[in-house]
Amino acid sequence: MVIHLPSYSIKSLVNFLRGEGLQRQTLLELIETNEVELNDSQFQYSFLAYEKLIAYACDQLNTANIGFAHGKAFELSCWGLLGHIVVASKNLWDALNYQNKYQCLLGNTGQAYYAVEENRVVMRWLSDQHCSANAIEHVITAWTAFAFAAVQNDDKPLSVHFTHACLTTESDYTDFFGCKVFFNANFNGIIIKPSSLESRLVGYNEEVLNVLCCHAENLLAEKRFSGSLDIVVQYIVETLPDHVPDLTEIANHLGFSGQQLQRKLKNDKTNLTSLLEEVRNKTAIAYLTQTDHKILYISTVLGYSEQSAFQRAFKRWHGVTPQNFRLNPKLKLEQASN
Repeated sequence: MVIHLPSYSIKSLVNFLRGEGLQRQTLLELIETNEVELNDSQFQYSFLAYEKLIAYACDQLNTANIGFAHGKAFELSCWGLLGHIVVASKNLWDALNYQNKYQCLLGNTGQAYYAVEENRVVMRWLSDQHCSANAIEHVITAWTAFAFAAVQNDDKPLSVHFTHACLTTESDYTDFFGCKVFFNANFNGIIIKPSSLESRLVGYNEEVLNVLCCHAENLLAEKRFSGSLDIVVQYIVETLPDHVPDLTEIANHLGFSGQQLQRKLKNDKTNLTSLLEEVRNKTAIAYLTQTDHKILYISTVLGYSEQSAFQRAFKRWHGVTPQNFRLNPKLKLEQASN
């Protein structure tokens, strides 16, 4: 699957870098695009375009953590319609749930999920293995910048976690987040008090929210009707913990016949068996490299009835067991570069 971002995410980064002093036309030429494509809400960019812009900006501005800087400057437009939905939400709990529901509108670079563990909420970002540290920092920092601006209290996270090494100095991060920031951690995300998610957001507007959600549902429907791989993959990921979906089930979800879905997958140069394998493989790598979830948990999330079945599949994919893969940093680095 091609990893992509919607035009408004790239436009947000271009606007930010222009504000930092880089030439807009140079940025557009770097990723071989133009203003028409940049302003087309339906246009999608390869994720490589984002990474090219980041690498160029880090070099030209002599700043290693451009993603963090971009996230701090949080611009609502980087989330498109979803950004307006979360701003109009009642509280951060609702905003999180809307993000989970509509996150495929933001491209397919990763998956956000959260869990309540004892008296804390752990918010995790499970990114594609090809995402750079800057891409990850932008996501988590933008989350936090939005929360700081949207709630009427002075709550700070309990802690912030990144799986990569610190790109500059830790004080840059602790000064912004207002809490301990852990690098080389076993997940990317934020730990926060449940009560911090209950405060009403300053932009809450139920009437506006209903209109925006209706629009988002229409966009999801359009993706379903077009047989978008993003929708297929999201449905597979959401369904696997319960069971492995078959062709008929997925086709029904899309409003297709089984034959129509087969033709659509063939046009995308894949089939359901290959797509299931790819989704399971990529998701397994993300969990093994970015979380400390137990192997049994990962095998269950991937829809395997037994842990041994997952271990056999993973060894077929990579020649090693999941545990050996997790414990060998060299293997993880090699995988990220593929």
